[in-house]
Amino acid sequence: MRHPSFDTDWLAVSAGATPQATALIDDDGTAVSYGELDLLADEAAGKMERDVGVLPGDITVVAIRSVGLPLLAMLWGVWRAGVVPLLIDQESPLVAGWSNVVRERWDMDMPAVAASEELHTVVLTSGSTLGPRPVRLTRRNVSSAVAASQQRLGNTADDRWLLALPLFHVGGLSVLWRSAAAGATVVVHESFDAARAAAAMQDGSVTMASLVPTMLHRILEEDAGPYRGMRAVLLGGAAANRGLVERGLAAGLPILETYGMTEACSQVSTVAPGAAADSLGTVGRPVAGMEVTIDGGGIGEIVVAGPAISPGYLGEPDRIGGLRTGDLGYLDDEGRLVVLGRIDDMVVTGGENVHPQRVADVLSRHRFVRRVEVVGVTDVEWGQALVAIIVGDVTTRHRIERWARLRLARHEVPKEWVFVDRLPLLASGKVDRAALIELAKQAR
Repeated sequence: MRHPSFDTDWLAVSAGATPQATALIDDDGTAVSYGELDLLADEAAGKMERDVGVLPGDITVVAIRSVGLPLLAMLWGVWRAGVVPLLIDQESPLVAGWSNVVRERWDMDMPAVAASEELHTVVLTSGSTLGPRPVRLTRRNVSSAVAASQQRLGNTADDRWLLALPLFHVGGLSVLWRSAAAGATVVVHESFDAARAAAAMQDGSVTMASLVPTMLHRILEEDAGPYRGMRAVLLGGAAANRGLVERGLAAGLPILETYGMTEACSQVSTVAPGAAADSLGTVGRPVAGMEVTIDGGGIGEIVVAGPAISPGYLGEPDRIGGLRTGDLGYLDDEGRLVVLGRIDDMVVTGGENVHPQRVADVLSRHRFVRRVEVVGVTDVEWGQALVAIIVGDVTTRHRIERWARLRLARHEVPKEWVFVDRLPLLASGKVDRAALIELAKQAR
């Protein structure tokens, strides 16, 4: 069963070209060929209307509990049937609410669109700032994003891509799409385990991985390397301190910093393979088709446009103009993007503007700092005060503070230093900024 206008069924293409090639290695080590996965997807597609009662163009909630062959076959079947999955974490309290909305056949009053602009997938944003919002990703968005990524990374059928990111976020979904488009293998880890991921990256089980900074930190804590045989490690989803990237590179991991978001169907800008050492502090140049401008020029809000950019959110009018990211940054002399952090994270202390990410980058390079985040909290004397939250030993505080005073301007040196065993995280693996600010307030 094939939806006649479906144009992103890379599974079907790879199954037709190389049916015996390995499409995925499941969590238990079972290898599944493209031909086998294609048949399972066909079965799942057939059940959509017959057993589940959903039709092409319908939106259906898919609650992600664990990643494995049954879920992946079902997802490919949903896409093949032309049904639109709204992906959500099974553990999220939002599941019931979204299910009710979809059962009532969400009334979007949307006009007819070209086949390339038909809805493909709905993904909720992480909700770290404004709460989760349902992003509409069209077929054009998905196919454009996959093509641009492949052009930048050069991934081929010989690659084995580690899937340890959740599938209710676009980073995990992109591993499926990019691998199927290249006829490559997805290596499934049902949940992230640092020791297991480190072992896979050491023994050649995988050649590529997509990680958020917390995952990379835990992998390096588990096994400091050296690593050999990895072709690319995409590091994104949140700002990565320069010290962490340098640790990864020193361990032999080809860290490629990447900047993206759900609304861009993942990548906006990514360091090219082989350019990591020369691109420290940047996220490389924009990928093909992605136009990046800085509002006002110089340092300002990052605005992005291109065929991979979502038209908007479910139930809301289409976006007019480029996507205003809410992130602060600039383009360097080589055309590489430097991301300074969220605009609303800017701290004004004693009348001086401070970018917390810059301070965190400097602190992260101290040998006693395992991880660090910097936030601002309201302060009677300074207006806002900088607080450094460090994963490390509190007895090293004075050494770190002295070191920072030699490398930072006076107004950039944190007023408080908080030491923790772990940073608070969201379900996506990103750092929970709201929880960090609460820690900082308690310290003040």
